[in-house]
Amino acid sequence: MPVVAARALAGAAALLVTVVACGSGDGGASPTTDPRPATTGGPVGEEQLLDWSARGPHGVGSQQLALDDGRRVAVWYPAEAGAGTDEPTGTFDITSLLSPELQAQVPADARPVHPVPAAPGAAPDRAAAPYPVVLFSHGFAGFPEQSADLVTHLASWGYVVAAPDHVERSLSGLLGTAAQGVPRRDDPEVLAATLDLVLARATVAGPLEGMVDGTRVGVAGHSAGASAAYRLAATDERVDAFAAYSVGSGQGDRALPEPPAVPGLVMVGEDDGIIEPRATRAVFEAMEPPKYMASIADSGHLVFSDLCLIGAEQGGLVGIVERIGLPIPDDLLRLASDGCGEGALPVEEAFPAIDALSVAFFRAHLDEEVGAADALQPGPLKGLDGDAEVRVSAQPG
Repeated sequence: MPVVAARALAGAAALLVTVVACGSGDGGASPTTDPRPATTGGPVGEEQLLDWSARGPHGVGSQQLALDDGRRVAVWYPAEAGAGTDEPTGTFDITSLLSPELQAQVPADARPVHPVPAAPGAAPDRAAAPYPVVLFSHGFAGFPEQSADLVTHLASWGYVVAAPDHVERSLSGLLGTAAQGVPRRDDPEVLAATLDLVLARATVAGPLEGMVDGTRVGVAGHSAGASAAYRLAATDERVDAFAAYSVGSGQGDRALPEPPAVPGLVMVGEDDGIIEPRATRAVFEAMEPPKYMASIADSGHLVFSDLCLIGAEQGGLVGIVERIGLPIPDDLLRLASDGCGEGALPVEEAFPAIDALSVAFFRAHLDEEVGAADALQPGPLKGLDGDAEVRVSAQPG
């Protein structure tokens, strides 16, 4: 194994232990279910959620940008009708994130090409512009495209979504070359710089020109990225709402700060083996209202990403890496497969609920849409495609 890859892998394993320890060692009470009806408008409920679980009225375009330090930023935006669903659509090759030495060990027929329902460079839909912006922060050993279903779904419902490569903990930074020559920055700093970037691009010619409303800003993230989203919402006054998928409360110098003073949504897979569900519930309990939590039965850590689907016919990410003979620490193997195995709910069965609840939350708190919060009523979620059993807890405020 190349020396560079070995060193990167060792660093990845060490950091992973820190991330898992910070996210899974905290207890917490059971979530509170507020019986009061929401007061934002008339009932919306199942019918509206069913609408939001389907693809939105916009096509989806994509663009690759870069921060001033060179790190990559993937952007998805509302585009002309049919973009992202009509051919051609985008694809993603996870092997491209590895170092050249590791890429050379992957046979051409083993490179997984994952479809992404967005059209690179598609003509933007400016009819309803400017749109709110949602920043997305990927998990440890993840990458900007890791939750392609979620980010493109949000874009189809009228959000500009921007996801930076956190090279300090991304797959391309740990096992590739993306971190070379890039100064270390903490997660909130990277997310804030990403917001600055898309706001600047909205003032110059290009797909984002006139597309971004800097007065309506959300942030979302998964796992380590969920903590990043929480931290940015707590410290950047430009953020109006946050969504955290599989968030842990942390310990010691990595403990979360005081709760953000903006609306928040957290989601948890009830069988998450990386971040204990009770830790996510503890985060929810400490949050300020309005706040919402969704628990997804029979689901693990990766239910909020596309990672279980990428290269699934080859055994997923674990099978691909094992094929090229790269030894992986047990913790990293667990992280790359939690929620993908036999007995877990197929992630695509949970996507409609995750997508619908995310859209409902941001429409309520970025768009101030009357009635949107009513779709986040406490209790079991019903009426959506897919077999996910989902229970919502809420304190509307």
